[in-house]
Amino acid sequence: MNKNNNLSLPVRIIIYMVTILLFTAGAILMITANHFNEQTKQYHEDILKRKVRAVESAIDYEMDNFPGVATKENVHKILEESFLRIADINKTDIVIYDLTGNKILTTQPVSTTYPTLPQNILDRLNKSNELILTSKDLNDDRNVYSSYSNIKNYYNENIAILCLPYQSNRDFLQRDMFTLLGSYGLAFGVILLFGTLAVYFVTKKTLTKLWSFADRIRETEVISNNMPIRYDGNDEIKILVDSYNTMLQKLKEQSDLIAKQEREEAWRDFAKQVAHEVKNPLTPMRLLIQNLLRKFDVNDPDLEEKTKRTGAILLQQIDTISAIAEAFSDFAKMPSRVDEKIDVVDVIKNTLFIFPAKYIEFTHSPDVIMMYFDKQYLNRVITNITKNAFQSIPNNIEPKVKVEVFLKNNFLHINISDNGEGIPLKAQKSIFVPKFTTKNSGMGIGLPMVKKIIDDYDGTIRFESKVSEGTTFFIMIPYHE
Repeated sequence: MNKNNNLSLPVRIIIYMVTILLFTAGAILMITANHFNEQTKQYHEDILKRKVRAVESAIDYEMDNFPGVATKENVHKILEESFLRIADINKTDIVIYDLTGNKILTTQPVSTTYPTLPQNILDRLNKSNELILTSKDLNDDRNVYSSYSNIKNYYNENIAILCLPYQSNRDFLQRDMFTLLGSYGLAFGVILLFGTLAVYFVTKKTLTKLWSFADRIRETEVISNNMPIRYDGNDEIKILVDSYNTMLQKLKEQSDLIAKQEREEAWRDFAKQVAHEVKNPLTPMRLLIQNLLRKFDVNDPDLEEKTKRTGAILLQQIDTISAIAEAFSDFAKMPSRVDEKIDVVDVIKNTLFIFPAKYIEFTHSPDVIMMYFDKQYLNRVITNITKNAFQSIPNNIEPKVKVEVFLKNNFLHINISDNGEGIPLKAQKSIFVPKFTTKNSGMGIGLPMVKKIIDDYDGTIRFESKVSEGTTFFIMIPYHE
């Protein structure tokens, strides 16, 4: 595992930035030091070259004043008297070698030069009339420069070899270099400090926005009324925000399409179930009438009794059909929605008044929630779910129904939970699908009616249920004060 994955993004960015800055600073320091050394070398070589020109001029002057032509045999005699004077005037040591590399004159009390020139220096002098060698060229640990050049006579003949040893003093140059590097280090430290702080705060600010976006994305649900993110910036984050908002729009269109298809499918199932429920009483009615017609006898002494019994049965079946029709009408033709500014907490409190108060726990936050809503619609929602909650609780268990109302993220939340038997798994998928039943518990349109009301307000309703533990319904409605 990579340990860097455990570090936060700001820390990783700072580590990368500091690493790059350190690498850059190291490269700059190396280049600066190398450049400084090259400049120092060039500086000392220039000094040595000027000394060489001055000494050569003085030697040429001595040879010009000599009566006769200077040769390799008499060069020692020509320079012997003026040798020390030339060295003193130019403030440098002078060493003279013959053409075979043997030392013939020197001003050094303690020799720091070759007693006999190596063959490689003689060979290089034959190719070049002058050369300057550093201590590195001479494989010497001392900080020494040495200049070698040929001494020529009037006829441009080589008669001797001139050597100027030069002991450089780098102390002041090194002080300058250390001062410069110290200034670089101080400037780099300041840049590193402020750069790190700037990167940290900019990264933190950017990540704060991204974290808020991530929270919104985590809260995004297919069936929720998701709100787009507002972002006034014009940077790369805006691309992310625009993509999220576009995704929300597409998600809403797709969820609306799915919801429409589900509603159409539900109504088809609804129509099938209505037809089935209507056929149930019609079949015995048909058989009863057919049987009566087949056995009809005017002279039958029990005709009046049979006719009354048949009529009673027919009326009972007709009442069943009427009840089905009335329930369907209540669902399909709900009262027109009339929104008014109501106190949601007060309306729910009054609605719960019809249920046993000792078994209901009602909590709300804040104490007053003013909102435009149809009072009758809200009454139906609370009544249906609460009634179902009490009906789901077995007789041998003390009922506990909890109703919560609160505001969060600009949504009105209503949660209703119970300690009943729960909803069977096989029935959970169709809990909001309208269906009729002849059971005493009702006609099976309460929850579909509740969902229709919630959908009408662009809200959502869902539930969590565990068998033998209870059920909780969660309602979210956009808050419009």
